[in-house]
Amino acid sequence: MRGPTCASTNGLHLAMTPSIRSVLMSLVLLFWVMQAKAELQPGDFQAYVEDGRSETQFVDEVLPLFDAMVTTAQSGPSGLRKLEDGLLLALAADAAAANFYYPGSRPAPHVDIFEELERRGIASELQVSDLHRTFIAARMWEDAKALAKRFPGFELETLPAHFDPGADTGGLKVWDFDPSTQTLRRHDLNATGSLMLVIISHPNCGFSRAALRALEADPLLVQELPEQRYFVAPTPGGLQLESIRKWNAVHPDSRHVLVDRPLAWSFVKSWNTPQFFFLVDGLLVEHVVGWPDEAQGDVVRDAARGARSRAERARQPALTGR
Repeated sequence: MRGPTCASTNGLHLAMTPSIRSVLMSLVLLFWVMQAKAELQPGDFQAYVEDGRSETQFVDEVLPLFDAMVTTAQSGPSGLRKLEDGLLLALAADAAAANFYYPGSRPAPHVDIFEELERRGIASELQVSDLHRTFIAARMWEDAKALAKRFPGFELETLPAHFDPGADTGGLKVWDFDPSTQTLRRHDLNATGSLMLVIISHPNCGFSRAALRALEADPLLVQELPEQRYFVAPTPGGLQLESIRKWNAVHPDSRHVLVDRPLAWSFVKSWNTPQFFFLVDGLLVEHVVGWPDEAQGDVVRDAARGARSRAERARQPALTGR
């Protein structure tokens, strides 16, 4: 399965103003959905998703097809037991794909399918690893740890010793790793002002590293950026905490936190890295994608100025008497 892409992208800068772009995107989505089979069969879903629909912006169009496929497979008095081994294994791969591309969105059917695989004695290390990854994507930490204990001989991602989910108050949340206590803590993405920058990046992405090091080397550019900024790492297929730990230890000014539930971040249509999201009062106003070369710094600077201008206009009292 292919996760979010680490890509340079040739300096795409989108000023988020009403346009026909959203209308065209809707038409494209409608066309793709109409081209889908009336009902996918086990083994079809992963290929269907990877044919241009693997980004989170397609979740509402694609997941209903997965749900319908699973409902059909589980129907009847015998449920999943009626499927031949090959079809059941294919359905397991589809469940893994659903939870990978649309992180943690469908853990329950994945568990049901795995239990049937295990009942038949055909659950291999691959199926265990896929389910473990689904538990991580769904932030079902205790289930992930319990599964790892049941299969100590398999190479599964090592998780922190402690988890602190905090209060479930809604809104955007991130996980912050404390290596000194081996604790992963969840907290709100605190928005104390009207202007905020969210940088989607990852230390394992070379283009992200180039962007972050360019920021470190250009204090004038940093001065243009909102004071309130977050470096948020996607978690495709795992947490990769050791990479996060090493980066944060050396680069405190670009300290990374982990996204909690990617599908809740409605302004992020793709988790490719790096990306710069400028928000005013929680609304996306400027968006810069990629870091092809050092000239991208000027693109980010222009976006920051545009976002600041929007924030200043938003603070001005409404004109009356006109």
